[in-house]
Amino acid sequence: MRKIQILLAALVAVVMSSCTFKTEATVDVEVTKNNQPQAGVVVWKMHYKGIGGAQYKQNYTASATTNAAGVAHFDLKSPDDFAPSSVGAQDEETFYFAVFDKEESLLGYTTVTVKTGDKLTAKISLDENTNE
Repeated sequence: MRKIQILLAALVAVVMSSCTFKTEATVDVEVTKNNQPQAGVVVWKMHYKGIGGAQYKQNYTASATTNAAGVAHFDLKSPDDFAPSSVGAQDEETFYFAVFDKEESLLGYTTVTVKTGDKLTAKISLDENTNE
């Protein structure tokens, strides 16, 4: 009976470890305005699945705030962002990264196609509004 309990505990541990989130790729999004890095800007991420609506903030599922260098870091994980990877298999997904103002109007965005294992940098340039 004791052996069965130990084997059952080992089986549960193996199953639980296979269900954990695994980082499959990373994307650093650089936000600039007038060629200057912008700190404290919230960048939103949307996993593109064939639907439109990149201009609507409610379609975005995660966010990160830019650091002092103007960079927001995103870890893209399975199973949320990618299907869990297998040995030798590469998955490819498309993501939108966007910045919105306080009224939820789109200020700027970029589209990035990411493969399993990628470490990419994307850029969003925010143009300054002028009243001339």
